[in-house]
Amino acid sequence: MIKELVEHIKEKNPKRILLQLPEGLKTRALEIAKGIEEEGIEVILSADPCYGACDLRDDEAMQLKCDLLVHVGHESFYKNFETSVSVLYYPWKMDLNIDNIDFSVIGEERIGLLTSLQYEDLLDVASSKLKEAGKKPVIGGKILGCFTGSAEKIKDKVDAFLFIGSGTFHSTAVKGKKTYVLDLEKRRIEVSSDLPEKKRYARIAKAKEAETFGILVSSKKGQFNLEKAEEARKYLKNKDKKAFILIMDEISNEKLEGIKADSFVNTACPRIELRKTINIDDLEEVFG
Repeated sequence: MIKELVEHIKEKNPKRILLQLPEGLKTRALEIAKGIEEEGIEVILSADPCYGACDLRDDEAMQLKCDLLVHVGHESFYKNFETSVSVLYYPWKMDLNIDNIDFSVIGEERIGLLTSLQYEDLLDVASSKLKEAGKKPVIGGKILGCFTGSAEKIKDKVDAFLFIGSGTFHSTAVKGKKTYVLDLEKRRIEVSSDLPEKKRYARIAKAKEAETFGILVSSKKGQFNLEKAEEARKYLKNKDKKAFILIMDEISNEKLEGIKADSFVNTACPRIELRKTINIDDLEEVFG
């Protein structure tokens, strides 16, 4: 995998690169950097967390006089935005065996298959396993925490979804049907928790009582949405509420401590879990 990555980088003929890795690959950062530098290319490693293709460190790459940002673990984002330097996306697909997974624990018959980019090659294998278990699989494809178009296009053809991956970041974005998760770390299939949805309704209920709202904008290029923030501020002022806009790179509870707002409205990644915060799409439900 490293050799293939190096060959892709060499095609761009850079002298210096900024290497951006997802958390799961940072343990191999020095190994990857060594493989690149053996080809005479200088490597600088980005130590910041990397949440997806919406979260590029291209401005830092420009500051560091890099010719190229090498963004590993994702493909280009579904929204277009300009970058300060050229970006090479390298997906880094994961090759895992799911032969010993019990697919019969799924009760429904028509199952929509979803995954993240890294595990896309498992969709056909999972489809065959579901057929062996007497199910009727429908392959949807890749989803993101903020984009579930692959689920939407097949939702009327299935009784439930099965997401293949790890963690809850992607699977909790799927709405409207029961969702199972083939957790590749736990090596078993579980029903996706409804706890995030319960927390969402609790935050909406608290926002109904709020008088002052902070509207959150991320400066990450793939998440930046000043237009929506300004629309939200205008909407809230028309409801006789106080509203102001806050901008930051990574949005977190710690950064919001001490800011005297009753509730916050998030215009960035919809999977961010924050206290006292609702997503922009839930704003009308607060006043509905």
